[in-house]
Amino acid sequence: MPLFETIPYKVINKDGHIEIREYENFLLASTKTDVNPRLDSGFNNVFDYISGTNDAQVKISMTTPVVTYEEEAKLVTGFYVPKKYSKASAPKPLGGRVFIHELPKAYYAVIRFSGSWKKAHFDAQDLLLQAYLKEKKIQIISLRYILRYQPPFVPPFLRRNEIAYQIEYSE
Repeated sequence: MPLFETIPYKVINKDGHIEIREYENFLLASTKTDVNPRLDSGFNNVFDYISGTNDAQVKISMTTPVVTYEEEAKLVTGFYVPKKYSKASAPKPLGGRVFIHELPKAYYAVIRFSGSWKKAHFDAQDLLLQAYLKEKKIQIISLRYILRYQPPFVPPFLRRNEIAYQIEYSE
């Protein structure tokens, strides 16, 4: 049994380190901050939310992955909200730094890799995924999502990282 609840998905197709996955609707508790080279700002804002800085003053279980993406020159950092919550029942964030949003059911192309949290490392994996999708004639329809499954104290060679794009896909 995993230590943390993870965003559920179904693998539709696997080709080496690249998977086509189907995700059901899921919620993210997110914050927007300035972009930094490690693409990791905002973590503490969302951690405060799950630690009880919410209208119910309840602690929410840590989940994986931490999802980050760049939007309008800001870095959005989000934690997966456990499946037991709906958008209506999730505790409301306090302080205006965190917001709850729902990502709809969709297909994603995902590349899985280990290593450091350096922009150049993510960009190299991103190019591999994009080349694969171009070769397979699969259209990307979202921004790039970075998914990190372990905390920063885990050695880079043991970290599970992923890059994902929502795609147009039919089985």
